[in-house]
Amino acid sequence: MKKAFTLLELLIVVVVIAILATLAVPQYIKSVERSKAGKARHHLYLIYMAEHWYRSQYDVYIACGDSPSTSGLNDYGELEGIDQDDEWNYSVDNVSSTAFIAHALRADGPNSGEEITVNQEGSWDLSSWSP
Repeated sequence: MKKAFTLLELLIVVVVIAILATLAVPQYIKSVERSKAGKARHHLYLIYMAEHWYRSQYDVYIACGDSPSTSGLNDYGELEGIDQDDEWNYSVDNVSSTAFIAHALRADGPNSGEEITVNQEGSWDLSSWSP
């Protein structure tokens, strides 16, 4: 006698796999989005450090616009990778001799429009970011 799977057994396996997939895929997507936000926070920290190194030399912060690596900050930190990041747009504004705010704005994806900011004191604002 030949041993084979019955149709019912195959259906049960398919249903179990489907249930596991419906639980795992959203967690995977959430994990990917968290890692992208972590990358943005790292890039903002690089901008934050470069701003402080720039200020230690010139006693003023510098505005970056949409291209941190070409703003003069690149001499104070490795910022080329920041301009190559297609998922986030980075800028520094509200610049004075004593203050700045660096922004990372998500450019695309399911969470486009989310923003992460850091100011000259190192205070992070993640209020528009949903992990």
